[in-house]
Amino acid sequence: MNVVEKDRLIEGMLKKELERNKSSLKSLLSILEKLPKGSVHIREKKYKKTVYSYCYLKYRDNGKNINKHIPDNKVEELLRDLENYQRYAQEARVYEKHIKYLENILK
Repeated sequence: MNVVEKDRLIEGMLKKELERNKSSLKSLLSILEKLPKGSVHIREKKYKKTVYSYCYLKYRDNGKNINKHIPDNKVEELLRDLENYQRYAQEARVYEKHIKYLENILK
């Protein structure tokens, strides 16, 4: 862009913003690696005229569907972690768009 070529001050500000976005994205991705991904489902099983229900986590790993049983005392914590995963993933997508935009401007 002509404006960036003529004004080095603006170019410096854009480069600093790009580096800030990259470092923020890196920290978000490290947080996302630690959080579980997937969704919680409820199954019901019948045993001797009684219906039992339990929760399980459903996600994909290397192209395979994984169903993992969740103990009743861990369901609330898992739901909170999944909500945090979604929030951080959305924020990471925003940073990726900003990075792409800034890189295009600085070309």
